[in-house]
Amino acid sequence: MLNDPAVIQTIQQVAKSIASVLNVEIMIMDNKFSKLGGTINNEKNYYISNVYKHIMDTGEQIIIENPGYHDLCKNCKYYKCCPEKAEFDFPIKMDDEILGILSLVGYTDGHKENMLSRKHDYIKFLEVMCQMISTKAAEVSISKKLKVSAMQITHIFNSINEGIIAADENGIITHFSKAAEKMLKESQKNVIGKKINYVFPEFILNGEIHIPSSEKRETKALLGNGKEITCYVSTNIIKDIQKRIVGSIVTVSDSNDIKKFVRNMMGYDHKNVHFSDIIGQSGVLNSSKQKAEIAAKGHSTIMVRGESGTGKELFARAIHNSSPMSDGPFIAINCSAIPETLLESELFGYDSGAFTGAKKEGKPGKFELADGGTLFLDEIGDMPLYLQSKLLRVLQDKIIQRVGGVSQISVNVRIISATNKNLEVLVSEKRFREDLYYRLNVIPIFIPTLNERKDDIPLLIRYLLNKYNAIFNKNIESVEDKVNDIFQSYSWPGNVRELENIIEYAMNMEKSNIITEGSIPKNLVLSSDSDDVKSLDEMVKDYEKKLILEKSKKYGTSKEDKKRLAEDLNIGIATLYRKLRAYDI
Repeated sequence: MLNDPAVIQTIQQVAKSIASVLNVEIMIMDNKFSKLGGTINNEKNYYISNVYKHIMDTGEQIIIENPGYHDLCKNCKYYKCCPEKAEFDFPIKMDDEILGILSLVGYTDGHKENMLSRKHDYIKFLEVMCQMISTKAAEVSISKKLKVSAMQITHIFNSINEGIIAADENGIITHFSKAAEKMLKESQKNVIGKKINYVFPEFILNGEIHIPSSEKRETKALLGNGKEITCYVSTNIIKDIQKRIVGSIVTVSDSNDIKKFVRNMMGYDHKNVHFSDIIGQSGVLNSSKQKAEIAAKGHSTIMVRGESGTGKELFARAIHNSSPMSDGPFIAINCSAIPETLLESELFGYDSGAFTGAKKEGKPGKFELADGGTLFLDEIGDMPLYLQSKLLRVLQDKIIQRVGGVSQISVNVRIISATNKNLEVLVSEKRFREDLYYRLNVIPIFIPTLNERKDDIPLLIRYLLNKYNAIFNKNIESVEDKVNDIFQSYSWPGNVRELENIIEYAMNMEKSNIITEGSIPKNLVLSSDSDDVKSLDEMVKDYEKKLILEKSKKYGTSKEDKKRLAEDLNIGIATLYRKLRAYDI
């Protein structure tokens, strides 16, 4: 019954339309397992499996999330080696008779993620498709069938985050999704029935509608408010069996994806970190998080202070994502990792011919890429003095000038800086500009060391075990009590980064499901043992040095600062100087 030419034509048209939107493979076969339509053209991907036979026998719907490992796959030649990543198979029924099978197949990890993340939408869609085909086979009115399918496809379109626009063979818009309305600031009622160049002026060639088929391309779009924007679109041309164009599907990315696309192409990532993702419940950490959350709501510059490995960039990303600039980019640059001769062009960009080896078209710098968002200047204490002057001017004027350029470029960027150095000392030694220090240090956020928040170590261990269990395909549940004791007595000079390295090392070495003393680095065990044999006098001196170091972070290096520090420690100024010399602080 499904072999009727009119039904086959409908099958192929609808299959290609939906496959172009959902970006997966689709196949329809009859009850004799003859392929009638779809997008799977490679014969090696067309195989009469036990799954298809089971559906014909039972009429059940089958969803296979891991092809090759399902019970029905055991006697298949692709058992445990299936090229498919995910498969949804639904019977096409008319009353109680099974007419055929509709199969939706993903061959990549991306396909699988899309299919499983929107499984309910896909299931609903497949059920609708099966009903449409059986309705056509029963010779229900074509007009009624198209009307129903249009409503159903519109529902699917409106469940997709990207904007979806469908046009007929003449370029007349027939569908305009809710997401497209939001992105393009235009109502569905006003757009449907108009030619597609009403939205995309570039979709016209020699006076005729021309929709170029492409994976992703940059184009101009006219908004409903009369403004013009640049956006990225994917276009799919729909053809019938005779290769005649019968329509097209245009997928429009959100306007914010433009900058994301550029940053991704250039290797920048935008980790979606929030304060709730910063692991720990200790009082000192919560105090820093609370202060950072308050500071994030404003526009003032923030300086994140803390030792290496404490998570300064993590805090910076969380501040950005809680700030008024969260819709903009987060661009990070390590001022100590880039040669001094290149740092200026990395920050401010350069124009064509600025120096030998420069790109002909020039290159935007981090300030331009961060426009509308946050620029994170890590290791700010290592920035050369001459660049400090230029940075100060940007903070004051919000204007940059590329290396070798003559034009001024306005930028709206929030600066978050970070350092593990004592900037107050650098200022006193004339190695860091005092005026820039005050500009950057409007709101200082101090990140506690791991040694100051050892209560958080069990929470961090649990997080790291879960992380590396997934990476290494292991099932390590915990650490033994002796290892916990070692971790609690260790001073953690490398902070959370060092803890993560040790857990990763231990999980590579450990063969059981619990991390034992034998699987952690020997220096930790030796360090723990050496602490046990220290004299009382040595332990008192260690504690005294640690206390002075921690409290000295709150003060500067001037005589008045040292007087305040001595008062805080409840000792005389002469005693403080003696202890600073003794502990080489």
